[in-house]
Amino acid sequence: MKKWSSLYESCRLPIRIVVFGFVLLALGTLILSENVNIFYTIDNTLIINLAHIFKEVGHVIIVNIPLIFLIGLVSKRANSGTPILLAIVGYFTFQVMMMLVTPNDLSSNAYYSVLGISYTSSTQTIFPMQTGMVGSFIVAFLVRYAFLRSRRFSMYSLLGFANKDTAGLIYTIVFCALGGLLMSYIWPIAYEILEDVIIWIARDRSDPFHLFIYGLFDRVLSLLGMGEFIREPFWFGVEGGTYSTIASQTLVGDVAIWSQMPEALTTFSGAGRFITPYYVLNMFAIPAAYFALYRTTSNRKARHKTIIFYFGAMLMSFVCGNPLIFELVLLFTAPLLLVFHLLASASLFGILSLNNAFLGFNYSGSTISAMPGSFADFIINVRVSQFAHSLLVIVLVGIIFAIIYFLATRAYFEFLAYDMVSTNKAESLSRKMIEACGGERNIADTISTPFVLEIKLYDLELVSYDKIKSLAVKKVTETKDGLEFSMGSPSTIIRKRINKILSSERRPIHD
Repeated sequence: MKKWSSLYESCRLPIRIVVFGFVLLALGTLILSENVNIFYTIDNTLIINLAHIFKEVGHVIIVNIPLIFLIGLVSKRANSGTPILLAIVGYFTFQVMMMLVTPNDLSSNAYYSVLGISYTSSTQTIFPMQTGMVGSFIVAFLVRYAFLRSRRFSMYSLLGFANKDTAGLIYTIVFCALGGLLMSYIWPIAYEILEDVIIWIARDRSDPFHLFIYGLFDRVLSLLGMGEFIREPFWFGVEGGTYSTIASQTLVGDVAIWSQMPEALTTFSGAGRFITPYYVLNMFAIPAAYFALYRTTSNRKARHKTIIFYFGAMLMSFVCGNPLIFELVLLFTAPLLLVFHLLASASLFGILSLNNAFLGFNYSGSTISAMPGSFADFIINVRVSQFAHSLLVIVLVGIIFAIIYFLATRAYFEFLAYDMVSTNKAESLSRKMIEACGGERNIADTISTPFVLEIKLYDLELVSYDKIKSLAVKKVTETKDGLEFSMGSPSTIIRKRINKILSSERRPIHD
């Protein structure tokens, strides 16, 4: 748990950068959206140009999420800028090796232009294979190993002619080239398996179980930075279906077909089945989870300090239309809750299909930075009578899932975050923390947020910092009133255990 918390500390800034990227993308998209312009037309040239800038900058940030996380992972490993430079060189080396060695006969969705890396042969242009976050973590591990090895090398070694930074560069290139070479043989096998899954799903797009599997792979791959591999064929390819218009034009893909539904006056066709669940997730479920996190903070005064943050997070989910931010936070802070979310979101694809609820969106850009299921796309369809049933079902299912997500989030942080691993361990850690803080009589109050435990003390001089060092806590901060423990998701559970112990010792405590 301590190592996982350390990993989260390294990824906090990358997550914030990704959030900022989505904010820019959402602002740019909303200003330029045809749906918004129906209610209010924006014709100011400066605002329109700023919107284009916001949209493009946000898109670039989101597309390069794996590289951003790679730099975040290595930057915390040493008080030096050397690992960052090594990481960039290692990332390029890894991608180039995979580009030159991997077979180029897979689906075009398996390849992606990473920062312009490409190779033009006599017959075609070749790009690296998509490795997403998996490649970033592999390169981060190799760079860290290369950097640490370079710090220990001897002047009498094979690289004795070089200084430590040059040795680190050589080690990085060699290790990342070998890593890319090994992945060039392993990764195509994974993509072939994924292609078989896509073919299997496409055999019966109306089957709820097939849609469940699609939803599960869509969210897992998006979390790994490879969502385009499964979205592209269903959103814009034949796997998403075909439709012939009155003018004998054949439309391919779920998104393209949906764009013609209002004109075709079709009451039910299934178009939009790969988009509909995002309306429930973004407008109901995820905002409810954020509200549960807000309510998990034990002290009213502490809650007031975070109200703007959580309101902004709920608004982002409502407007942005992408659950990736929420999932990245869960990945590093509440993995078990992430598993629940992935299964619940995947089940929505089957549930909504069974109830004949289909609501897509008009889109033609990159599936990596797409924002399906936003409020703007939802509200614009209220005026279309043929979508009344789908809108009603989305609202009803959304309310149910909002309640489920709220209760599941509260239950996780209050009962499951620590005790599912070991009840005795939580009890033992609570008692050790009390001893480290100077005993029961030195504790004035305890306050917990979803990720931080604050213990207010009467006398800071009674604190035993030697005992604090022995605790499995990533970070401890001294405040004017006591100590703040960066516990992660078990913070609420540990606070309750401490209060219970204090209560059994006949020590009243404000909760």
